[in-house]
Amino acid sequence: MQDLCSFHALQHTKTRRPGAPHTRIEIARYPPDPTTCPFSCLREYIDRTQKFMRTETMLFISYVKPYKPVSRDTISRWTKATLKTCGIDTTMFSAHSTRTASASKACAKAIPIHEIMAKAGWRSAQTFYRHCYKPVIEEASVTSVLLSSNT
Repeated sequence: MQDLCSFHALQHTKTRRPGAPHTRIEIARYPPDPTTCPFSCLREYIDRTQKFMRTETMLFISYVKPYKPVSRDTISRWTKATLKTCGIDTTMFSAHSTRTASASKACAKAIPIHEIMAKAGWRSAQTFYRHCYKPVIEEASVTSVLLSSNT
């Protein structure tokens, strides 16, 4: 059974310098909870959209005709809708907040800063700490207890 999906973002990304290698994206299986496993969600998405893909090379396509690649605004809207469904205040946090939040959470969980920088595409720890690091406020709620891991 495959535990990792990896691919390259072939289009320019915000954090990619001109001439730098394409951004490599890795999505790993999360065995503790298959219902929140990003790998399983990606597999399911690919299975459901495969019949519409035909010659498309973009991962995210519209789920309504004509099944063409979606814009970054659509992806942002999907992300924001998911945040709202999860109970996150979307008047305060946007789709872009997920990058800062995930990096800050990784830092709070003692992930080495060089690994966080590599995954996020930052070249300087100073940039991360100055502009992106936000203290993670742990909220003792049923949702946070159920969705957090012990690691």
